[in-house]
Amino acid sequence: MSIFTLSDHFQIVPGSQPIVVGAPHHGTRPNVAADRGAGPIALALAQRLGARAVVVSDLRRTVDVNKNPLQLSRLVRSHALRYQNEMFRQRPSLIIEIHGHVSGQYDVEITTGFDLDPHSAADAPYLERLARLKQQMPAALAGRLGRRPSVGVYPLDRNVEKTATNTFTFQKIRRARSLAGLKWYGLHIELNAAMRTGPQAKKPAYINALADVFAAVILDAFAPLPDEGDRLPQLTVRQTAVSPRTLKIVAAPAACVSRNIAIVHPDELNKLDALDGDAVLLQNGLEELRSVIAPSHTVQPGQIAVPARLRRQISADINNRIAVGRLTAVAAQPARTAHNSYVLGAARPDSGRHLWLSPDDLAQAGWDVGQAIYAQGQPHLLPVNTITAQSDPNLPPRIVSASGRVTDRLSLTLGEVITLRQCS
Repeated sequence: MSIFTLSDHFQIVPGSQPIVVGAPHHGTRPNVAADRGAGPIALALAQRLGARAVVVSDLRRTVDVNKNPLQLSRLVRSHALRYQNEMFRQRPSLIIEIHGHVSGQYDVEITTGFDLDPHSAADAPYLERLARLKQQMPAALAGRLGRRPSVGVYPLDRNVEKTATNTFTFQKIRRARSLAGLKWYGLHIELNAAMRTGPQAKKPAYINALADVFAAVILDAFAPLPDEGDRLPQLTVRQTAVSPRTLKIVAAPAACVSRNIAIVHPDELNKLDALDGDAVLLQNGLEELRSVIAPSHTVQPGQIAVPARLRRQISADINNRIAVGRLTAVAAQPARTAHNSYVLGAARPDSGRHLWLSPDDLAQAGWDVGQAIYAQGQPHLLPVNTITAQSDPNLPPRIVSASGRVTDRLSLTLGEVITLRQCS
């Protein structure tokens, strides 16, 4: 069935590999604010990758299905819930989205949706894969399309315009990596209008050539794909905050909104025993982010100005209080998954308040089957108590499934991090 004749706004195509390709903003009509032409490219790419495809057509004016469903009106929330659940239904380890832009710095802009730390043993291999993709993509496109589009890859290229830090899909990938330690990868791909809607884009041969190039370069850069439940490497050296201070977040000045920089009053800089340009660790609960600090009298003592792009990466909002400290290296420490963070892999049609873990995860947490535990979903929501822990030997490490009653109470979609702790 053609994507242009669907009565359902969603087109779902099953896949055989742990990859999903989404097009959440595909549009079929001219002069409508949507990513025209993104859908056919996503479908062609998914076919070559053996990936699951999730294409949403002609909903962009009504709802952005790639935003946090809890931030949307109840009238349209169901579309976002469906998109998120369909994207993560088969627990993919490589998540790709195809979008369109009209104002980017590059013809093709590719981003992870969050920053990566080259000093981290978990992030360094991701950056190496991105570097390989960036090196090969322009020449590969030129060889098949007859011209050499410009290609920018964030965070390697800091001037990429469409960084996707407010994209819920990629926030979930970030949390799955940083909190649950899962080896997931994400690519948010933005194509300029000419590549999606120009005369050549109406020809199947062009769509096929574009998909061939993307598939070949992505597979070369990201193969072998991690197995389900693969964990990120243990850190041999970890950076931690020295004598952190708790400061209240305020909005960053306009000149800093696209920079990886936090600003404090000079007195606060002195109290942190830091210098202008020093690296610091921003901590909001279990979430951490490496940043650079600078002084300014425009920020009051007790405050820290943090750009929205950085706030989203630690799930923090204006007026939240976060810990800030100068960075130092320390000896190897247990992985942060000791905090008992997992990823929701499936929801079960069960009316009880049950949550299933692998036997190994239960043993590592020190819990018994039938034990009551607390569960926390999105950081700003209250936890739910007296959920009963259950065992399922078919679950991989760090993946849990939950009854529908639990997912509803926690307002969770598939792929989100859920943090568990023992009831006191």
